[in-house]
Amino acid sequence: MQRPGIKIQPEPIDRIIEVIGLIGLILLIGIPLLFFSEIPDTIPRHFGVDGTPDRFANKSQIWVLPIIGLVLYVGLLWTSKYPHLFNFPQKITEQNANKQYKQAVRGMRLIKVVLVWVLAYITYSTIQTAQGNQNGLGNYLIPVLIITVVGMLGYSLLQSTKKEGGK
Repeated sequence: MQRPGIKIQPEPIDRIIEVIGLIGLILLIGIPLLFFSEIPDTIPRHFGVDGTPDRFANKSQIWVLPIIGLVLYVGLLWTSKYPHLFNFPQKITEQNANKQYKQAVRGMRLIKVVLVWVLAYITYSTIQTAQGNQNGLGNYLIPVLIITVVGMLGYSLLQSTKKEGGK
């Protein structure tokens, strides 16, 4: 049986999430644009688990994360237009399609937000570290990122399996 292909109308919270993601994307691209002339010729290219730089590269490498972020953002934006192609933990029917699709698309929006803001933070921290203003990413980035991603996935899974009108 083919899943219903319906157009999902964003709610106000979805529009807010999109704006937050777009602001993050603008920062991700804007930060290197603003600071590029001030960046030393060598910048940190890789950070160890403790957040300190352990590999270095030419300053032109500052564009790697913004390019990756832009490609992933656009890819997730495009993919979220086709929720009927996603995998779901339960069977999609005419009765539950709107709820399931809406929740899945919201999850994609949240992934975009986390993605661009984390990449913007890493890009900013790379520049600050290269300029000697900071000593790496900090040792809290990985735990915060893990908690955020696991929390989002858990919340999305709970929402998608919750019965219509249930608690």
